[in-house]
Amino acid sequence: MRSVASVTAAMLFPMWAWLAFPQILLYLYAFTLPLEGVFAVEGVFTLSKGLLGLFLLALVFQIRRPKIAWFPALVLTWRQIPRLRISILAVALLFWACLSYFWSVEPSATWDKLQALAQQLLGALAIAFFIMARPKTLQPLLLAYSLGAIIAAVQGISNYLRNPLSRTTFTGAADAADFAAMVMLGALMAVGLWLAAKSPWMRVYSILCFVVCTVAVVLSGTRSAWVAILVTLALVILPRLGWQRLLSLGLTLGLVGLALFQLPAVNQFLTTRVTSAAEDGGAGRTAIWTVGWQLAQESPLIGHGLGSFTVLFGLGPAAMSNLESIDTYYITDGRGAHNIYLELVTEVGLVGLGLFLAWMWVLLRVSLRQSVHPDLILILKACLLAYLIQGAFLGILERKYLWLTIALLHGLAMMVRGIHYASAVPKP
Repeated sequence: MRSVASVTAAMLFPMWAWLAFPQILLYLYAFTLPLEGVFAVEGVFTLSKGLLGLFLLALVFQIRRPKIAWFPALVLTWRQIPRLRISILAVALLFWACLSYFWSVEPSATWDKLQALAQQLLGALAIAFFIMARPKTLQPLLLAYSLGAIIAAVQGISNYLRNPLSRTTFTGAADAADFAAMVMLGALMAVGLWLAAKSPWMRVYSILCFVVCTVAVVLSGTRSAWVAILVTLALVILPRLGWQRLLSLGLTLGLVGLALFQLPAVNQFLTTRVTSAAEDGGAGRTAIWTVGWQLAQESPLIGHGLGSFTVLFGLGPAAMSNLESIDTYYITDGRGAHNIYLELVTEVGLVGLGLFLAWMWVLLRVSLRQSVHPDLILILKACLLAYLIQGAFLGILERKYLWLTIALLHGLAMMVRGIHYASAVPKP
């Protein structure tokens, strides 16, 4: 009888832990995002998707904190309405994307992409509400992602050492640009951990993570990631630092440069990547954007329907566009826009693009003096700005790392004054 009770308890304990501590699933989700390709069965299953699903279920059946389980009670509580106003733009964007199904030139493509968008957006809102309710989970979440990113970065650097002069990537990443975008987020999060850390060991880890991830971003050869990380550092992070922190970060950037030039053929590799941008029009992006703009002009207000860009793109629109010559190497059927703004205006029109940009603008205007530690808000704003810059050159609208960034900043934006990240010091 005792053995049956022991077995039953052993079986019930994981379920209790799952329901009582959903933040563990969220930490595992963040950790596996940079390593997603390693734990994936292509076209069938990804570990991160499974973990996010379990996290959502844990929130639905939340037993320790019923106040966040879930939307009906939250929406009907008038005290929460000011916090939810920011979510109206996200819901409106999803609603408009759903409406685009009715005028889509390819309803099946719209349906497929609509499912993906709904999953990403609803998952982001769920994480945002959780961060709003439990702000102390934010810093461990950044740490979990940075751990996954530094593992991916180390393998990327190792791959470069085995094959110098080639753009490095990580097993399972879609390509070098996707790898750079994932690791770039780890580098910026490491800066946030460094700014917020009180432990010397955490500061050392943060500096190491930033150096390794930044080196990996450079070796990826992804020029959009270079621009994004430099602009965010120069315009968002550095002006907010005191001279001591500014000096420390400057020395860390010096370590990045020193580490880079210890690697073989780095000078030649970087020179090739910079000069090739002008020669090939950014790997054909100028030609792709010219054709894409032709598609957008055909229905500028409401677009052609979500997911329609790749369906419409091809030699037909290229012949009607302003291309001086059609390079069939780049103008092939089914190509992506390589620009999230062009993709949005083509698929959901100026209305959809306006909703998306308004949402991003609200998130970027979050005050540094609001509820959570200002250093972490600053870094998350830098992360989002970096992705918005990179989105002008890459199609990252469906990438989970973008939506994780949006979710974290959205959660902070919903907080009200009076909830502090650091524990209050008890009065004597």
